[in-house]
Amino acid sequence: MQKDDATWLRTVYASWACLAGFVFWKMFMFIGLKSGWLERYEAGFNAGSIALAVVLGVLTIWLIARDPERHEYFLASVGELRKVQWPDWENTKKLTMIVCVVVAIFSVILTVFDMAWAKILKLLLA
Repeated sequence: MQKDDATWLRTVYASWACLAGFVFWKMFMFIGLKSGWLERYEAGFNAGSIALAVVLGVLTIWLIARDPERHEYFLASVGELRKVQWPDWENTKKLTMIVCVVVAIFSVILTVFDMAWAKILKLLLA
């Protein structure tokens, strides 16, 4: 099933609104917990923080989507992502193993240098 770019962009906007609403809700719950409002006004604070988080999540997307230049930029980005040739599974596994080996080699090198500098500094400061 092939979706057009505007449908994908609306899906991303909806996902972003949900994520922003969740972050706002967690922020309100943290503030309520630290300030003591959560214990004093538990039912009202929970309902109010959820409602305000939903409103702020929708407002965030409205502010992002109302600019025509930004909307066109996002549509062009979705169109460019359609042109990307993603690697197949075998190539992905091979490249992931290369990254893991390189990270392991650099971590050994950094560990050796860290231990050497620690011994040198201990000799100098002792």
